[in-house]
Amino acid sequence: MFLKGYEQYARAALGCDHGAFELKQYIKQYLQSKNIQVVDFVPEYSNPIPYVDVARKVCKHVLENKNILGVLACGTGAGMIIAANRINGIHASLLYDDFSAEYARRHTNANVLVFGGRTMKAEDVAKRIDIFLSNEFEGEKYEKRNRLLDEPFEL
Repeated sequence: MFLKGYEQYARAALGCDHGAFELKQYIKQYLQSKNIQVVDFVPEYSNPIPYVDVARKVCKHVLENKNILGVLACGTGAGMIIAANRINGIHASLLYDDFSAEYARRHTNANVLVFGGRTMKAEDVAKRIDIFLSNEFEGEKYEKRNRLLDEPFEL
C-alpha cells in the first residue's frame, strides 16, 4: 500500500559516495519496504566513490525516465547537491530538516532528494522522505519560478 504521494514515485534511483554508503543502504531497504522499486547505482562499497560521477548517473536516469525519484547521499550532502543542480532539468533539494522536506515538495517539486551520511540520522532521513512524499506540489506561481531555473540566462 502506497502512502499519499508515493504513487507518483513508485521507483527511485539511488547513489552515494563512500561517506554515505551505509545511509544509502538504509534508504534502499526503507524504500523497498514501501514497495518502491529501486535502481541502485552504487551496489558495492569502495573508497573512494566519486560523487560527481554518481550524481551524473542518477540524474541522467531521472531525466530519462518518467516518475522516478532520485536520491543522493554523500558525507554532508553538499557535494551531491552541487553536482546534481548543475544538470539542467534537475531540481535537487537537501532535506536537512522536516520543514525543508515539506517545502522541497510543495514549492520546488524537487526530483532529486539529497542527504548527508555523516550529518543525518537514518531515522530522520526516512521521516523526511515520508514528509516529502506525503505532500503535493502547489503548482501555479511555483511552477513558473521553477521553469526559470531551466531557462538559459546571462549574467
